[in-house]
Amino acid sequence: MPGYAPLTDDRLWLPRGTTHAAPRPGGEFVLYWMQVTHRAHDNFALNHAIEQANTLGVPVLVYHGLRHDYPWASDRLHTFILQGVRDLVAAFAARGIQYAFYLDDRDPGETGERPSPLVALAERAALVVTDWFPTFIMPRQLKALRERVGVPVVAVDSALVIPAKRLTKSYSAARWIRPDLMGPLGDWLLPIETVEPEVRRPIDLPFAVTEPGEDIAALVAACDIDHDVPPARGWTGGTRAAQARLDWWLEHGLPRYLERNDPNVDVTSRMSPWLHFGHVSVHEVLLAAREAGPAEPWKKFLDETLTWRELAFNFCRFQPKHRTVEAIPDWARTELADHEDDPREAIYSDEQLERGETDDELWNACQQAYLRDGWMHNYLRMLWGKSVIGWTENAARALRILEHLNNKYALDGRDPNSYGGILWCFGRFDRPFFRRPIYGTVRYMSTNAARKKFDVPAYIRSMA
Repeated sequence: MPGYAPLTDDRLWLPRGTTHAAPRPGGEFVLYWMQVTHRAHDNFALNHAIEQANTLGVPVLVYHGLRHDYPWASDRLHTFILQGVRDLVAAFAARGIQYAFYLDDRDPGETGERPSPLVALAERAALVVTDWFPTFIMPRQLKALRERVGVPVVAVDSALVIPAKRLTKSYSAARWIRPDLMGPLGDWLLPIETVEPEVRRPIDLPFAVTEPGEDIAALVAACDIDHDVPPARGWTGGTRAAQARLDWWLEHGLPRYLERNDPNVDVTSRMSPWLHFGHVSVHEVLLAAREAGPAEPWKKFLDETLTWRELAFNFCRFQPKHRTVEAIPDWARTELADHEDDPREAIYSDEQLERGETDDELWNACQQAYLRDGWMHNYLRMLWGKSVIGWTENAARALRILEHLNNKYALDGRDPNSYGGILWCFGRFDRPFFRRPIYGTVRYMSTNAARKKFDVPAYIRSMA
C-alpha cells in the first residue's frame, strides 16, 4: 500500500480534446491560480504546480484573486475568505513560496473593466495550474482563461478522496455510488505528501499585494459588495479555525455522533464551511476521524462525508443543468407538475421567506440560522427546503428561492453539496413515497414529525 495519496492523471483536467499539456517554452514560472482550494497543505493542485516547476527549473507563483462581482458577494463571504487569506500569507511564507493575493477594492462608482492580473500573469507563465470544481463560477472562469491565453491551463481535483474522473457515470442514488467509493478507498484515503519547490526567487507583480491583518473589516467595508449580509456569528475563516473546530469535535462530538439528528446537540462536525473554501482537506478530516474513532460513529461519519459529498460532486459534473428543474428526476418533476393546482395553506413572497416571516415558527427559526449564523443543521435543511415547495406555486420558483437563500446566506453554499441537498428536496437521489397533496409521491417532511425527533421549542428559543 502506498504511503501517500497518489496524484495520478485521474486528478488532472486538461483542455477538451487534448491528452497532454506541454509547458510553454520560455515561461518565467509555473502559475498556480488558487480558486477554491484555499490552503498551503494537502493540496494536489499546488503539488502538481510545484512538481512541474521543479521539472522546468523555474519558481512557482501562487495567485489568488478576490473580485467584487461574483454572485452573492457580501460582507459575510468576503470576511470568511479574507480570514483564510490571513492564514495563507503566513503558511506560504513559512514554506518560502510566493503568494500573491489581489483584492479588487474598486469604488462603488467605478466603471469599466480593470486589466486582469490573472491574464497578465498567465501570459508570462510556462503553465497555469488551477482547481477543478464542477459548479458556481469556476467552470466558466476556467473556460474564459483558456480562451484568452495561449499557455496550457490544467485543472486539478483537490476536492475529493476518489478522483471524480474515476467515476465514469452518473449515479441516481447513494446506494449505487457507495460500493464504487468504499471498494477502492484504501488506495486513496491516505495522507497527502508535501512537495517543496527547488527554485525560489521573487517574481515581479503587476499589482499591489494585499495582506489582511487586523484590518479585515475595513477592507471589506471598502469593497463594492452587498453590505446587508453581515459576517456570520460564531465563525472564523481559515486553516487555524478549521483545525481548532476539528480538534474540538474529535474529542466532544464524534463519540456522540449517532445523536447527530438532534439539532440541539452539538455533535455534527460543522466542517462544511471550511471544506467548501478549501481551508481544510477532506483527507485530513476523514483521517483524523478514523484515528480518533470510535468505530460506529466513524463509520457513519465516513458514509455521510464520503458517499453523500462525492455523490453531489458527481451529480454536478454529469448534470450541467443542476441549477434548474431539469435536474429533478422525471418521475418527481411529473408528480410536482401534476399537483401545481393543489390548494396551498399559504403562498409566501420572496421577501417573507427571506426574512423568515411565515406562520411556521420552526421554519422561521431555521431561516434565522441562515440569516444570523450562516449555517443550518442538515436535518433542518431538509425540512426547510421541503416546506418551501409547499408554499410556492411550482417547483421552478421553489428551486430558485432555495438556491438564492442558501447561496446568499450559507457559508457552505455555492457548492456541489448545496445543489445535491436542495435537489434532494425535490426527489433527487430519493424514491417515491405515499401520495399526498402538492408533493405527489415526492417525500414530505413536516414540523409535526420533527417534534417527535427533537425538542422543537428549545431550538426555536435558541434562534430567538
